[in-house]
Amino acid sequence: MGKGCIVIGAAMLDIVMEIDKIPKSGTDVYAKGQTMMVGGCAYNVADILKHFGTNYTLFAPVGTGMYADFIRKELERAGHKSPICSADSDNGYCLCMVEEDGERTFLTVPGIECHFKREWFEELDVENYDSVYVSGYELEGDGGEAILDFLEAHRELTVYYAPGPRITYISEEKAKRMYALHPVLHLNELEAVTSTGEEEIAKASEKLYGWTGNTVLITLGKEGVHLLEDGEYRMVSSKKAEVVDTIGAGDSHIGTVIAMRTAGYEFVEAVRMANCISAKVVSVKGPVLTTEEFEEGRKNNE
Repeated sequence: MGKGCIVIGAAMLDIVMEIDKIPKSGTDVYAKGQTMMVGGCAYNVADILKHFGTNYTLFAPVGTGMYADFIRKELERAGHKSPICSADSDNGYCLCMVEEDGERTFLTVPGIECHFKREWFEELDVENYDSVYVSGYELEGDGGEAILDFLEAHRELTVYYAPGPRITYISEEKAKRMYALHPVLHLNELEAVTSTGEEEIAKASEKLYGWTGNTVLITLGKEGVHLLEDGEYRMVSSKKAEVVDTIGAGDSHIGTVIAMRTAGYEFVEAVRMANCISAKVVSVKGPVLTTEEFEEGRKNNE
């Protein structure tokens, strides 16, 4: 059994707009609906860990401003608390445009979550944890140096790294420092292909494994998950889902993997459960699940 996870990243305001399809340049379209909620990769991961009863700390800065005020209230309402409160700047927000088929496109306005500071980490009691989650969005920003310094100072922690769509924007120096920490790598098919230049998933995962020397998980949507562990390939099939939107699917997946691994399960078992939980997430609006929805997703693995 593991101790728990430090979840490093962002809590942001998500503005979700439902549209028929992404508009072309110069056009004018109506949204069919709009919802405001707290999102951000770290927040979504933390919410899954909370559902599983995993020990965690949401290490996501809450700043000063109208977005931060909204986020602070919603964190409290949802039972989360971040140890980082800063007067430096406001939190960022993300415009999530969801098309009819459920596919999502993000337009992100960065905020304080991109400016991590070394002194923030001084308050962490690392003894209470044995793993850490890191998102690529925060690594890319100028605060990425502080995050990497912390990880390099605590190599005893198992790193779960989800670079996300910013994987090709992260500097080579930062990427090399991260890969030298031998993280468990979690990314989707597009991210794997664009970052490695390999069209075949098996070859892409081999190259990624060569960089990290650790387990590689590549999500393939309805096809399942390609798992490379100790030189062995596995395809873990996914659960069928009625897709409402895909916001938070990847976050819920890696969050479940972390929770299951912390509870002592092997990677294959962890990925099977993660496929069920993420299938439930894409079947509802937004990136988070109610307790009832979470339990429904978990029962699909039985």
